[in-house]
Amino acid sequence: MGIEGNEAADELANTGANEGRTDDDRSAEPTISGIGTTAKALADIATSDWWSQCHPGLSASYRRWKLGYSVTEPPELRLPRTVLHRLLATRTAHGDFAQYHRRFGHTEAELTCLCGFEKAPDHLVFCEISQRKFSRLAG
Repeated sequence: MGIEGNEAADELANTGANEGRTDDDRSAEPTISGIGTTAKALADIATSDWWSQCHPGLSASYRRWKLGYSVTEPPELRLPRTVLHRLLATRTAHGDFAQYHRRFGHTEAELTCLCGFEKAPDHLVFCEISQRKFSRLAG
């Protein structure tokens, strides 16, 4: 014997659960966010399946590297924008570099870093100023 009223509530809940939806409640309809999440998941699956099908057809020299095809965002995109900017500039050699300014005749551009060395794509890695700044960011 249970608490009076709870048994009636349990019985009504069971009846409602077994009969399905009986009102015009929109809470079970898909949301735009949910549709986007589902679409992205399906696209990721399709891309992974495509890579699995193409991988056997690749040359032996390429297959030996055992490269996967990642459909997730690269971890670099989680970096702060200032750090990501420097990383992309270093990787692509497109940025505030002396060679770039000379090539395009930018006569008023500053060609040297504050540390005294010429600005170059790899300078960011070796520059004492940058190293101090990045060590503070790394915490």
